[in-house]
Amino acid sequence: MMERNASARLERDAQSAQAEWLGAMQSLAEQIQKQQQLSQKMTQELMNTYMQLLNTPGSYISGQAEQQQTLQQTAQQWIEQAQQQQQTFQQQAKEQQQSFQQMAQEVMSTYSELFNIPISYAKEGLRDAQFPIEGYDELTVEEVSGRLGALSTEELREVRDYEERTKNRDTILGQLDRRIRGGS
Repeated sequence: MMERNASARLERDAQSAQAEWLGAMQSLAEQIQKQQQLSQKMTQELMNTYMQLLNTPGSYISGQAEQQQTLQQTAQQWIEQAQQQQQTFQQQAKEQQQSFQQMAQEVMSTYSELFNIPISYAKEGLRDAQFPIEGYDELTVEEVSGRLGALSTEELREVRDYEERTKNRDTILGQLDRRIRGGS
């Protein structure tokens, strides 16, 4: 029962953390998208302004050749800067998306590990706490044999089942079978 409560709590905590993290990443993605849209709008406005400047009647611009040259250079610089900024935003968005995907995979992997590891430890701890012979897996055949005399028939059956599933040592299985038959 405690194991289910602990695993349910871990699952809720992990889902909550994941939802919070996903919300933050979504907000960041929306901000990047807004920056891209703003950059595109600025680039378009600069292009429109530049085109209007070029389409100004010749009589006005003809007397202002030097200013026209300066305005064209300035407009060109603005356009280049806007394009660079747009490329930077697009690269940042792409990196953020990749980072988001990698982090999502890491969160899911960590969540899986957090969920599975404590349960396996808990199961092992429960088995050790309830198993008739403490530290059984580390004992030699002789050490196990020396501890069989104090066990009930039910405990002998539990040890036999475990031995058969794990190490399957013939000597111990034979001793357990004899004791179980003798106790029945």
